[in-house]
Amino acid sequence: MAKINAEQMADLMNNMENGERILFLEYLFHNYFDMRPTGDMVVTTTNYVEDRLDRELTAEELEVMKLAYDTGYGLGCKDGMDKALKSGK
Repeated sequence: MAKINAEQMADLMNNMENGERILFLEYLFHNYFDMRPTGDMVVTTTNYVEDRLDRELTAEELEVMKLAYDTGYGLGCKDGMDKALKSGK
């Protein structure tokens, strides 16, 4: 398959139905831009916290930790990108 540039891709997206466009954008996000931590990162963090506390976390604590980790990770990436884009101007 021949490579296409961004302008050609945008033209293709303009000709898609909304449902197809959403599926395509989800594919791009999950395969190229998703910055959420992987399962291994969550397990590693969980093990570290449990070792420090010297006990297993409850289901509620695990959920709170996962939400905080996901949110914090995303915010850190966004802040980093914002700084990188501002310094490039």
